[in-house]
Amino acid sequence: MNVKKISIWLLGFLMLSIGLYFFAEWQMKKAIAEFLERKVPSHVQYSYDQLDISLIKGNLDFENPVVNNLGRQTSSCEISANMEKIAIKGFSYWRLFHKGEIHATEILLSKPNLTFKTCPADTTTASKGNTPIHLLKPISVNTITLKDGHMEIWDSNGEKQLLNVGTLDFVIKEVATDTEKIKDYIPMEFGEYQFSFNQISGPSGEYEEFEVGSYQMDNESIEIMELEFKTKYTRRELSEKISYERDHVSLKVPEIRIENHDLTVIDEVLELQMDTVVAYEPFLNVYRDKSLMENPKIRPLYSQLIRQLPIKLQIKGIELANGFLSYEEDAPNNVRPGVLTFENLGAHISNFSNTENEGETVDIRINANFMGNGELDLDWKFDVFDPKETFIISGGLSNMETSTLNDFLVPNARLRAQGTIDQMFFTLSGGDFMAQGDIKMNYEDFKLELLNKERSHVKKIMSFIGNLFINDGSKVDDDGYRHGKMEVERNRNKSFFNYLWIGLEDGLIDVVTGSGKRK
Repeated sequence: MNVKKISIWLLGFLMLSIGLYFFAEWQMKKAIAEFLERKVPSHVQYSYDQLDISLIKGNLDFENPVVNNLGRQTSSCEISANMEKIAIKGFSYWRLFHKGEIHATEILLSKPNLTFKTCPADTTTASKGNTPIHLLKPISVNTITLKDGHMEIWDSNGEKQLLNVGTLDFVIKEVATDTEKIKDYIPMEFGEYQFSFNQISGPSGEYEEFEVGSYQMDNESIEIMELEFKTKYTRRELSEKISYERDHVSLKVPEIRIENHDLTVIDEVLELQMDTVVAYEPFLNVYRDKSLMENPKIRPLYSQLIRQLPIKLQIKGIELANGFLSYEEDAPNNVRPGVLTFENLGAHISNFSNTENEGETVDIRINANFMGNGELDLDWKFDVFDPKETFIISGGLSNMETSTLNDFLVPNARLRAQGTIDQMFFTLSGGDFMAQGDIKMNYEDFKLELLNKERSHVKKIMSFIGNLFINDGSKVDDDGYRHGKMEVERNRNKSFFNYLWIGLEDGLIDVVTGSGKRK
């Protein structure tokens, strides 16, 4: 055989091979199209502009795909997705034909726009079209990557946006599922992952909204930057919209870090565990318009609120570092709102959990500068699973110039105080209905002045008579303290802090007007 014949034969073989290759690609495109037509459930609608295949590399590229899922999936009844490309890389034909497994090295979702609609209250008809997913073969992917995505969640009517995520990216490695795993609450297993969300916002109920600058999460830690939670209306607008008293809030937290987190699902109940949560420099302003009616609805104590969370939660430690809290009350008298402030606020919460561990209690320790000068310390414990909602809280206040309280006392109680609380210690314990405790205080030249309705003049006669019953702090024990008792009934439509406040108020009155002796 001469060279010319060999060349012709080789050229013919090459052309035949190329032809067979393109025929095989055409057949594969046809097979994929037919496969999707047969296997995609009827409630899922899809389209794409072009499908590119490389049999040699094992790559499949869907250009400009659009997917609409109209069946119920967890809390969503409609899911829409359109993106620039879905790229499947490194598809293994050998594992498909020899092991009966579907495997790829990477799935890339490029610039997806994801839109979810929640299910209506009555989902009977909304869920009829849903067909459960039945896999015929195990599926595994080395890496799933989503780049430059955007996500929105809307209510069932598509009228109210519940969540907006400006940009999202993630990488998930070693993803796998099979015929049984696909039916679970979390339908796949996975290894290392990294999530990045930016510019997150949405409503939080009827009156509040939240924003998050960025949210970064991997297997070990979570970092949340520029968290803001606030009432969406001005103070006046909120008062015009509500019938009962409600807090107008503004919370800003520059940074939150969470270490060693784990999420599991047992019997379709989410269980979230964290080692530490640290919030840096939280700033919280709370305002309440007292000209409105009090809400008669019973407010549960924190033990009940934690116990009734919709998920199982276990956090070993929560830290608040260098925070600030202000509380304002606007009484119906057209005067400046009264303000209480807590600066350099620090807190440590141990065993914040609603999983039953016998003998463990939530332990909250708080320290702060109160009204710019007083040094405040609190130690608060309660058992989440005690049906009587019992608690014990103890604390101390020192170096308190009582005149600094006048910003709150004058507009809200028509009182003006003077004198110094050198040291005060108290312990209060109780439950959902009653609390009692002890208090002792070392103070100097303590006096109260009663003001007129306009807060402009002192009612001298009433103030004089009142101060006749106030001990000036001279009759003390060997350590310099006067003692008192606290016994109060909880107003169950108010918060725990109101419970604590009226308990301290009762104790202070007993200290300064009683015998001052230990009882």
